[in-house]
Amino acid sequence: MLKLLVTTVLATAIVSRAQPPAASTPPEGSNWQHVQALPLGTSIHVKAQHKSVSCALKSVEADSVTCLHGTEITFQRADIKSITIPRRGASTLVMAGVGAGVGLATVKIVSATVFGGGYNKTGGAKGAVWAGGAGAGAIIFGAIGAATHPIHSTIYKAP
Repeated sequence: MLKLLVTTVLATAIVSRAQPPAASTPPEGSNWQHVQALPLGTSIHVKAQHKSVSCALKSVEADSVTCLHGTEITFQRADIKSITIPRRGASTLVMAGVGAGVGLATVKIVSATVFGGGYNKTGGAKGAVWAGGAGAGAIIFGAIGAATHPIHSTIYKAP
């Protein structure tokens, strides 16, 4: 049963990461109109020639994007490499799944290595240890996913 659980968690995490949401690649014929269609206030990440910033969209002109990150920042379209929208919730969930699998695997390895597999025979505490390992991994990796947002939607990519 445990092997099935570990396999399911790891497979789900791997498949989720291997098949990012359809919106994470630039839309066919990516162009500036995708940026202009974004609602004001949208959280975006702008990667430019000399700077990368996560900010809130303030305005989009024909040749620039202005956003707020403490102060107002304007990027010229010619300098922009890409504009993405972070998917914090999806990143958190996928990474939490990966973390749960890592936590379970860690408990399994420590149990077999340190305790010679004997720890698995302790009865009632066994479930709590497994749940603790999965929970700790999910919390740690989930926090990493929320902070780094590895899953995102690319809105614009320079030609």
